[in-house]
Amino acid sequence: MGCGKSSVGRRLAFLTGHRFVDTDELVAQAENKSIPEIFAAGGEEGFRAIEERVIAGLVGVAGIVLATGGGAVLRESNRAAMKKIGAVAWLDADPDALFERASRSQRRPLLQTENPRKTFDELLASRRAIYDGVADFRLDSTGLAHDEVAQSILEQTMRLQAR
Repeated sequence: MGCGKSSVGRRLAFLTGHRFVDTDELVAQAENKSIPEIFAAGGEEGFRAIEERVIAGLVGVAGIVLATGGGAVLRESNRAAMKKIGAVAWLDADPDALFERASRSQRRPLLQTENPRKTFDELLASRRAIYDGVADFRLDSTGLAHDEVAQSILEQTMRLQAR
């Protein structure tokens, strides 16, 4: 959350000529509701079930740059699907920078708590090992422009494919 997945993904799609796909957008389209509305109706579990179907539907689709929500990796089926879709990049950053970026949006249901920073830190701590386990590589985006991060992902992905 707050690492720039969507912004960087759009830039990477432009660099590669691929189509940009954001799972949050696909989930919202599938339900014809906003993400906060989906969370309000079905909670996080309901959202994750829709997200899982959306990600599974992308396996075998060529020529996409995929941005998933930060919690997509919580389900093993999503991690397996992401590996089938392509190289998996973990966009990381300094926790203070991530929280500041994530806090700019009021559309983050998981942060609508009494203590958003505590919630954010707990989410990040609980997910780091999962991110590390699924990622083909990790990029620290702290202080980098989105274009720099996109270029670095492209270079790392090309190195992976050359192996």
